[in-house]
Amino acid sequence: MTDLFMLKMDAVDSPLPSNTHLRLSSRSKTRLSLKQRDGSIVGNPTESSSSFFLMITGQIECAQTSSSSLTNTQLYCRYTFSYGSDWIVSHGVTQGITQIAGSRRALKGNDEEGKGSIIVWNFPIEISFQSTNTYGWPRICLSVYGIDFLGRDVLRGYASMLLPINPGRHTKFVKTYRPISGNALQQFISWLTATQPEYQDTKITARGEGRALTRVVGENNLTLKINLVSTRKDFLSFGYTSK
Repeated sequence: MTDLFMLKMDAVDSPLPSNTHLRLSSRSKTRLSLKQRDGSIVGNPTESSSSFFLMITGQIECAQTSSSSLTNTQLYCRYTFSYGSDWIVSHGVTQGITQIAGSRRALKGNDEEGKGSIIVWNFPIEISFQSTNTYGWPRICLSVYGIDFLGRDVLRGYASMLLPINPGRHTKFVKTYRPISGNALQQFISWLTATQPEYQDTKITARGEGRALTRVVGENNLTLKINLVSTRKDFLSFGYTSK
């Protein structure tokens, strides 16, 4: 009887071989997941992911124009992202504002081009999305403001751009525009009072609803230069391909 009792106690104290195997297997998976997180890859490759990821890094480099309209001008840029209801921001910030920068003449080599001017921001962008549906692919919405001679913030232009679909480095040039009033008198009053028409929601630039009757004009050929690096994860596992 004593020998039988001691045998039962030994069986309880010592783990079964099957349980030991499961415990070691779980520990090895945890190490693999941590190693992936150190490499900026989230998830366990042995398990199927429930969503795919889009990672965007880069910068809003500058605003430039082929004319001298930006001479002695100070501008800053605001940005936000517009995306569908199936998309979730997993990392990063969804909106930001650059520093105020002054203009200078655009250079080509060691010689000045003359009329062209440029305003450099080099403002970083970093954001990650996850989704199960490509509908509502994210877009970046940009709005540029300037400081007039009275120190007031004046809208200089809006722009929006679809985030790169293909992975890799991308350099984009986006032209800006701004809404204007319906007649010349209202336009003059808006310029005099520095209360030019603006969109209540900047994200309207990324949508088509409500823009059919909006009258816009290009702002002195003002163009934004944006450098982005796009990275995807688990994109092909959902059956999506891109050329």
